[in-house]
Amino acid sequence: MDEEYTRIFNLFKNDVYRLAFSYTKNYLESDDIVQSVFIKLYKNFDRFEDDICIKKWLTRVTINECKTLFLSAWKRKMFPITEKEENIAIDKEKQKDIGLIDSLFQLPKKYRIVLFLFYYEDYKIKEIAEILNIKEATIKTRLSRGRTLLKDVLKGGIKNE
Repeated sequence: MDEEYTRIFNLFKNDVYRLAFSYTKNYLESDDIVQSVFIKLYKNFDRFEDDICIKKWLTRVTINECKTLFLSAWKRKMFPITEKEENIAIDKEKQKDIGLIDSLFQLPKKYRIVLFLFYYEDYKIKEIAEILNIKEATIKTRLSRGRTLLKDVLKGGIKNE
């Protein structure tokens, strides 16, 4: 089991990290979420049949962990401290996605998450609708509006709404 778990961890760790980072906008909180998600996977590892089921489960659990973080009393009471990128060690794989992710962060959360799941995680509209418990038509609308907003951000048209 340990070899299979290690294979799954190496296969999906970056996907889970990017999803957590798209929610939290914080490297350290994202690392904590990844750790928590993979601990839960380890405890439930025998339940899964294939990699596709595991990926969907990891996506759902990651989203739930992010929501739980934002609902915690500790998070609501704390004030943000800006992180200086030069003080945070980021591996090269994370660095190449930061430019586009920074642009995604300027979008409202409802567009950002849908765009991330569609383009980074390669989920179909129907799968995104199931994961987020939202109608497919809403996902299509958010994708369309999100693309338009992202174009504006990339052209330098809007800053944090």
